[in-house]
Amino acid sequence: MSFYQETVLKNIRPVDVVRCFHSYDFIKFLTMGQPVKIQSWSGIDDNKKATFLFWFFGWREMSVVHENYILGQDYLSFVDKGLILPFGLKGWRHQHIVKSHEMGALIIDKVFIDEENTFKKYLIYPIMVFPIIIRRFTYRVWFNFLEDKKWTSIKRSNQNED
Repeated sequence: MSFYQETVLKNIRPVDVVRCFHSYDFIKFLTMGQPVKIQSWSGIDDNKKATFLFWFFGWREMSVVHENYILGQDYLSFVDKGLILPFGLKGWRHQHIVKSHEMGALIIDKVFIDEENTFKKYLIYPIMVFPIIIRRFTYRVWFNFLEDKKWTSIKRSNQNED
């Protein structure tokens, strides 16, 4: 099964979104308020790994390796490929894409879940996709209300002028 979502961030520069995807604080924020614990996170470059625990009638481990990392000033793409998957899932791929949009920046989430058992697939799909769906909201909160309190490209460019 697959899931596709686009989130437009108005008046946000893609380069700022790309920088945030490299920040552990950003990753912590995306999982905050969810039954998710980050066990480890080493970055998003190729072969870096992340391990999470999430609660669904008990803590379940999920571990991913990042691959297909492509970086440009206004573009980022990488894939989370499942290594250890909850509920006995056969496969997990979550592609993250950040690129320019006429109104600012665009974040695309593409998820593919592989499971042979049809009943299990339809039961687990909403559980696994829900944290991605609410990112439409959490991305906007971060970039419109929180991000500039931590750092901004404006502050960085002013520092470079000194």
